Amino acid sequence: MEDQDPPSTRLIPDLPDEISVQIIARVPRSNHQTLCHVSRSWRSLLLGRLLFTLRSSLHCIEPTLYLHIRTHTENFIWISRWLVLNRGHSQFQSLPPPPNTVLGSAHVIAGPFLFSIGGSLSANGSNMVQILDLRIGGQWSLGPRMLSARKSAAACFLDGRIYVIGGCLPSSEVWAESLNLFDENPQWVSIDSPVHLRSDFMYDGVVLSSRILAKSLVDPGVVAYDPSQNTGSCSTWAMVPEGLKLGWKRRSAVVNGILYTHDFMFEIKGYDAGKDEWRPVMGIDIFPKFPNCVQLLNFHGVLCVIWLQSSIENNTSEMVANWVGIGVTDLGSEGLHGSILWREIVALGVPCDSSILHSVVAEF
Repeated sequence: MEDQDPPSTRLIPDLPDEISVQIIARVPRSNHQTLCHVSRSWRSLLLGRLLFTLRSSLHCIEPTLYLHIRTHTENFIWISRWLVLNRGHSQFQSLPPPPNTVLGSAHVIAGPFLFSIGGSLSANGSNMVQILDLRIGGQWSLGPRMLSARKSAAACFLDGRIYVIGGCLPSSEVWAESLNLFDENPQWVSIDSPVHLRSDFMYDGVVLSSRILAKSLVDPGVVAYDPSQNTGSCSTWAMVPEGLKLGWKRRSAVVNGILYTHDFMFEIKGYDAGKDEWRPVMGIDIFPKFPNCVQLLNFHGVLCVIWLQSSIENNTSEMVANWVGIGVTDLGSEGLHGSILWREIVALGVPCDSSILHSVVAEF
């Protein structure tokens, strides 16, 4: 018979730790900040990879929306804030500010970590990487610096790696690079890329069919990178079909293998790769006349749309966030049909001239 830990050292007295871990893994994440004060061993468990892996296997992960807001103080000093929105909660939470304030950063979620990549420092790009641990209230740290300084880059997370594209001069020696988070000592490595496909400022980046699509504001518009080829040459890059490029006008999201965006008239569309065309999502009418800062996200397999409304539309002195969950069904020749699954409004407590810089969803 194996020796057992004495009850005084167990997570829960009179229970084996194997059972205690199973119990704690099922506790909603909103309670984790309180649970971390039980003991050092509880805090270590709540911050460890074991709990993250176990919650994933038990299907206990919870999606949370994070908004990066540009706003100002009463003295009209412009600042940025990270706000947390949870389904079913009418109140938001605030995250601590990063140690270095930059504009034009790219943002990527990897497990319970938010990576803020590059950005503008005194009008110049930066190679700095700031990492926010989203567990237990959030804590910032500095990550390995990139090989190139960047601002307004495209960034994606795929198969344990962070990929960053553009945000620097097309002539830069390292226009694209990646970071393997599974390495014992992660360091950025350069990715070869053809010069004729490069541009400086990138507008958006997504992962679609295991390829990374990066959208710029100028020609060539959208480029595709396939990490699975792993040839170490420029042949892993390609242009995208004309229909995809021409229809991708605004922020986008990939949900259940379909790329969604919206046009200038705020009509949501999904991309059909087989026909190289964008199909409108029929059956929904969610936007007011002039929505602000429309964002599309993948919220645990649901197309989530969020936008801001001004005080004039809501008769309040602050900006409110509307966010809507849309279920989309592909009816083949009849097109895409959407239905509203939920709709919530959250008062953000920020002035009406505030805006959304970025939005991400984390699941852990």
